[in-house]
Parts: sequence; C-alpha cells; structure tokens
Amino acid sequence: MKIKEVKVKTCMTKSKITDYVINPYVGCLNSCCYCYAVFMKRFMNITDEWGDFCHAKINCPELLEEELKKNLGGHVWLSSVTDCYNPAEKKYKLTRKILEIILRSPYKNKFTFEILTKSSLVRRDFDLLKKLNIDLGMTVNTFNKKASRIIEPYASPPDERVRVLEEAGRLGIKVHGFISPVLPFTNLEELFKKLVQMDKELQQKVVTRKVKPAPPSKVAEPVEKRMPEISELELKKKEREFGF
Repeated sequence: MKIKEVKVKTCMTKSKITDYVINPYVGCLNSCCYCYAVFMKRFMNITDEWGDFCHAKINCPELLEEELKKNLGGHVWLSSVTDCYNPAEKKYKLTRKILEIILRSPYKNKFTFEILTKSSLVRRDFDLLKKLNIDLGMTVNTFNKKASRIIEPYASPPDERVRVLEEAGRLGIKVHGFISPVLPFTNLEELFKKLVQMDKELQQKVVTRKVKPAPPSKVAEPVEKRMPEISELELKKKEREFGF
C-alpha cells in the first residue's frame, strides 16, 4: 500500500450530496471492492488499484479554520469519497485535528456535522464527538463475517461497528446505521432487526438510513471477482426484490 503526503488548496468543499464535505484523504485503505469513489482516480491521474493507495492532505486542518469563518452555514459530512477513519488516520490523525479545529472555532454553530465510517478507530474521538454534538453513522451491509473480510478487508468487522454505535449512544452521541450497498447476500431483515434491538437497548432513536441500491448486477461485478461463488440466480432474485 502506498501512502503519500500532499498539500491541497481547500479542505471544506461544496457538495451536491449535502452542503459541504470534508475528505481528509484521497483514496482509502479499507479496500472495499464495491466502492463508488474509484472515479477519483481519473481526476487525480492515479493508476494504482483502488484501496492500494492513500494521499494524506496534511494541511487540511490548517485550511479549515478560515473556511469555517467565510463559508455560509450548513451541514458538513465527513466524508464522501474516503473513510475519514481509514487505517491511515491512525498515523496522521487528520480527522482528529479537524475536529479539534471545529471545536475551537467561534463559527462552529453555523454548521451541523456528521461522520460516516466503517472503523472502530472513531472510539478514539468520542470525547470530541460528544462536545460537538456530531451525528455518528456506521455503514454496514452484512453480518456475514467471512464475506465482509473478503469484500472490505481493512474495515472493522460488522459486529464491531454495531458495538461502536452502542457505546457511542450510551455516551449520548447521536448515532445511525447506514445500509449500503445492498449486495446479493445482504440480509435486510437481519440488519434492521439488529439495529432495532440496539434502539431499544439505548432508549434513544437510532435512525437507520438506506440508500436506494444500484441494480445488484452492477454493484456485484467487483464483488464477484473476490467472491466468485455468488450465483446469477442470487443476482436476479435481488433485482426482482428491488424492482429492477
């Protein structure tokens, strides 16, 4: 895996998905084979395989202070085309530095903040998340440990992600589960059952978000390369289930 330090011109950028996004890294070392953000390679002229490289935007935190001041208020998402707690964060701590900048900023109340990750490393920053009233989401698409380890090898195991949400919720941090992508072996009933149970245990509302999936035959193409046992029959069944 290749890790490179880079300097950028902006940290907080406008987005079509939400108001603003902060991506402390280009690329991601979670190595999820289905990741939609692979398109970033074209813009950055990167030839390495997605998941084999990560560029750390080492000046992102220092840029953010002025951007919080000049930008209009809105919702800020960490992150849209990387996992801000991917394995590189353990070394660079860019996400933590960003959160510290936000906490100190007199302009932070103009914004609401949300983190979406697959990493238990976020536990390290619970102290900051609680102070900032940040909404913490965990992406999960299966509780099949074997499948998860194959398709997203460097993300935290799915059951660990749920434990992180439970721990965060008990600390008073707002949490949600994000079901994406819906894969041929995704068991939605199992996922919702687990998240609803967590909702009862925490005695707070656990929002579960699910995006409308792409046709499984498209999503599953890179997954099939790692898990060739996925059958055409399973794909067609999922496509009928979602009306494709």
